[in-house]
Amino acid sequence: MRRDIKHLILTFAFAFLFLNVTVGTAFAAGTVTAINVKGNFSVTPETILATIKTKRGMQYSRDRLQEDVKSLWALGQFRDIIIDRSDMGGGIVLTIIVVEKPIITKVDFKGNKKLKNDDLEKEVTIRNYRPLNGKDLAESITKMREAYAKKNYYLVNIDYRITPTQGNEAELTFDINEHDQAIVRKVEFIGNHAYRDKELRGKIKTKEKTSLSWMTGGGKYKEDQLEQDVMMLTFFYLQNGYIKIKVDSPKVAISKDRRYIFITFYVEEGKQYKIDDIQVEGDVLTTPEQLKSILSVEKGTVYNQRTVEEDMMKLISFYGESGYAFVNVRPDTDPNDETLTTPLIFRIEKGNRIMVERININGNTTTRDKVIRREMLVKESDIYNTRLIEESKQRLQQLGFFEEVNFATPRGSTDDKLVLNITVKEKPTGTFNVGAGFSTAENFIISASIAKENFFGYGIGGQLSAELSGKRQQFMLDYRDPYFLDTQWMLSASVYRTLYRYDDFARKSYGGSFSIGHRIFEHSSVSLGYQLESVRVDDFSYIVPAFFKEDASGVTSEAILTVARDTRDNRIFPTKGMYHMIESEVSGSKLGGDNDFYRISGNSRFYYPLFWGIVAKANAKIGYVESLNNGPVPLFERYFTGGVYSLRGFMPRSIGPKLQIPSSPSGTDSEFVYGGNKLLLFNGELEFPIYMPAGIRWVFFLDAGNAFAEQQNYSLTNIRTDWGLGLRWNSPIGPLRFEWGIPFSRQPGEDPVVFNFTIGSLF
Repeated sequence: MRRDIKHLILTFAFAFLFLNVTVGTAFAAGTVTAINVKGNFSVTPETILATIKTKRGMQYSRDRLQEDVKSLWALGQFRDIIIDRSDMGGGIVLTIIVVEKPIITKVDFKGNKKLKNDDLEKEVTIRNYRPLNGKDLAESITKMREAYAKKNYYLVNIDYRITPTQGNEAELTFDINEHDQAIVRKVEFIGNHAYRDKELRGKIKTKEKTSLSWMTGGGKYKEDQLEQDVMMLTFFYLQNGYIKIKVDSPKVAISKDRRYIFITFYVEEGKQYKIDDIQVEGDVLTTPEQLKSILSVEKGTVYNQRTVEEDMMKLISFYGESGYAFVNVRPDTDPNDETLTTPLIFRIEKGNRIMVERININGNTTTRDKVIRREMLVKESDIYNTRLIEESKQRLQQLGFFEEVNFATPRGSTDDKLVLNITVKEKPTGTFNVGAGFSTAENFIISASIAKENFFGYGIGGQLSAELSGKRQQFMLDYRDPYFLDTQWMLSASVYRTLYRYDDFARKSYGGSFSIGHRIFEHSSVSLGYQLESVRVDDFSYIVPAFFKEDASGVTSEAILTVARDTRDNRIFPTKGMYHMIESEVSGSKLGGDNDFYRISGNSRFYYPLFWGIVAKANAKIGYVESLNNGPVPLFERYFTGGVYSLRGFMPRSIGPKLQIPSSPSGTDSEFVYGGNKLLLFNGELEFPIYMPAGIRWVFFLDAGNAFAEQQNYSLTNIRTDWGLGLRWNSPIGPLRFEWGIPFSRQPGEDPVVFNFTIGSLF
């Protein structure tokens, strides 16, 4: 009986399981009779139904539904997707329930004070009336943090909230807690014995906050600067013989109030080593002795990484001048811990001798290729030469047409060839200027000019200018072609009209000049020119002596020979290099003129970059003019000093040889400055950057000079001096100069301060 009951129970169990499996299989294999969409606002049902593969009338498939969900996610419109299944009327009804991502209609910022909304909006990649994307949200927060980091706010907290408005639309608000700027309170060093903390602090860029930080910029924390500090500390020790120096990444700690940062550098100094032997091994191009002779490092001296690297570059340059562009020079040491010495071994792998296969020029949208190629001292198919490559780059920079000039030398089609890629970034070389100003000497000044230094990209320069003031009128048109007809000849021409009203006379002139020259040697040129000028001098004051009034007007016809050498890095705004010029002029009746005189003059200009963007400049002039007949040198050809282009602490043409002229029966005299036939002039300047992107600098200057009469000799004891301050601005209307000159040893009648304003450069 029990056995029968047991069999019966088992039979029912198997039957139930069989029916269950059959029913489940029937449902699973049912037909989809309807597909509904719920929860959508912006995305239409048609879009959703077109995206999925499951259609009405198809057999139900769980695998296909999983693929459909993936396809819907790929639309990027939803933050939740549910597919609900219902069995109805012998079929299957699917309901796709979606929760759309909110459509952002407005992005706002709260709590920001140090950065304006406009500044933050530039960093946000989320756009209005688009679904909120998690990737864009994270990217926007990262970019805002980076913007704050540039302002030294590294501890800023940025959160966000979404506020629904209507339908699926919402407003996104970034809640910002800026905190205070992170201030470096302390910089410490652990493990240093040879150098004190104070000395090591002076070798890194990260500085502690001090009372002078407002001026020096100290106290700012910059995470990326710490890596540079590690390298700077390492290099400092290597410069002083500590070959085994090790500087670990610094530990950065933040105070509880998140206002102060404490930085600790861990240093393992090791010992100081000296060099006991110098060797050159590997591919020795000449002899080891000759190669060692060009090195600066010496036996018995403390190891200095800077000197070693400089010597390494000397060897690379030496091999590069012989065509080995990819030479590898590796300095090795083998420190002896007992003697604290090390040999220094330069191992050389010269590689193949390289030929310039091709020269490519990029970035020149205006300047013609030939203008760039003619400055190149290395041509295609030439043997590579490091020195000539560097000089070619310098010549391109000297043109003044480019903001940047970059050379790259990738390998060519074979191992013994390279391609020289020249990439330039052009800058505007044409200007239209209209300006007005004021100076102590000339009162109001009005100027206008149209200038172009690179006409149609051919490298030709020219200018049409006019200047008007209470004492001066000047109109000029000039033309310059540094490569006339694509040759090494230089051509220049000009026409002008001038009027100068001095205190004692007026000088009016008009004329023109023509010059043709040729390059000689590197950076040097010689030119021969001719100038024809008609001069009229009148409106003399009563103190001008009669012998200066005689033959004061006439025609000057002169030949001019000029020899010049120019190594400046930029001919328009130089900061490095030199310029030297010697000029000889002869004017007389034999050339068809009325004024007979001979002049020789010299001018040297020096430019030297210092530190922090400071540039030192010096200018020296010497001149001598002599009459070629029995009369004096014409008044308008004599040397006068004083004014914006010579002694800036004195009024124009107020310094030089003088005559005492009786001006009244009572016996009082007036001074007449008649100028000299000799000139000495020195100008020195220090230019300090204020805001270099706009070309704003301030200048400190010293001037010294004088003119000497025929009966006087050149004399350094009789020169006049001044000093002063000024402001320079490379403005859109040209280089503007505002300068206040103050004379040393001021004499009666001289102004205590002379203000000068002008457009253009002194030297």
